[in-house]
Amino acid sequence: MGKLSNLGPANLLPVNPYGPSDSSSPFPLKVQEKKSYALNSVVWVRQGGLQSDIQKILRHARKLPDKTQSFYKELNRVRRAALSYGFGELLEGLASVLERECTLLPSSAHPEAAIQLQHAYEALRNHDRKDVRQSITPLKTTYSGND
Repeated sequence: MGKLSNLGPANLLPVNPYGPSDSSSPFPLKVQEKKSYALNSVVWVRQGGLQSDIQKILRHARKLPDKTQSFYKELNRVRRAALSYGFGELLEGLASVLERECTLLPSSAHPEAAIQLQHAYEALRNHDRKDVRQSITPLKTTYSGND
């Protein structure tokens, strides 16, 4: 919006923001970053909403490494919502659930699944809990060929 010291009648400003004529206006203001209103917001009004979000993460976790991108997308979505709502305990609980899933992986599971799960639950515990903009990214492994 500009400087707060400029708040007042336009005729007292050194330069008229409306230009030489009163027919032009500096409004509406242009926003520097474009907001996307197409994003789905996370709503946990009922217990079922939170439960279904956690179950979705676990479903993707059981299908790792095929669902790695989906797993991290949902994990970051829930993480951002938890931090926005001030629900930090959820992150510790989710980390515990992912750690448990990691120990319950069958021996036939792909080795990358355990690596990604361990990376995810350690990141949830050690990640900066204040910055909502940071995301947990998939760990690059030799199995995925992303050295």
